[in-house]
Amino acid sequence: MKAVIRIPTEQYAFIEIETEVTSSEEALNEYRALKKLYQVGSGLAPKDWNRVLDRYLWGDGSMHSEEYAAMNENQQTIIQEIKRSKKRQ
Repeated sequence: MKAVIRIPTEQYAFIEIETEVTSSEEALNEYRALKKLYQVGSGLAPKDWNRVLDRYLWGDGSMHSEEYAAMNENQQTIIQEIKRSKKRQ
């Protein structure tokens, strides 16, 4: 079975890898192993996170790509949910 694995590397960039696997479980294991190589940042410190979040919500709505890259997966998820919410309004 052929599997295509896409790993996000930057805000609008990803790496795509095609591989042969025998099961969906093997595909998931391949994904997790590759994702670990391109793990997002370790997370912004609480003070920095609050500053970035407040500027995104109440300021000019901008964010530097370096700030986004430094966020951990949970922080990035929050930003993406807020972005989708703003688009729905």
